[in-house]
Amino acid sequence: MNVIVVESCHSTWIFEPRQLRFCRIVKGIEVGRRRVSTQWRPYRELEIDARRGAFTVYLDEERTRLIRSSRHTQGCLECGGYDTMELSLEDIHRAVA
Repeated sequence: MNVIVVESCHSTWIFEPRQLRFCRIVKGIEVGRRRVSTQWRPYRELEIDARRGAFTVYLDEERTRLIRSSRHTQGCLECGGYDTMELSLEDIHRAVA
């Protein structure tokens, strides 16, 4: 599976560029030892702004429906947190399968 993984303060975002779909694995929540994830959703374009530490998910061709978020970093200014959640490829596969 060819994926792009982006960490935000509240979720791990998984993007499949070939199929133009994404899902989120919510941090800090497990149900029955399984991480909580959203369903796969289609998207049109992913734009990552490395300089600002942000990313935008465009949901439609007109770029009128979008989701913006900040990337989580050490000493994060958005959430004040210092920890990141570690996920293995197996964790990601289990959460989105």
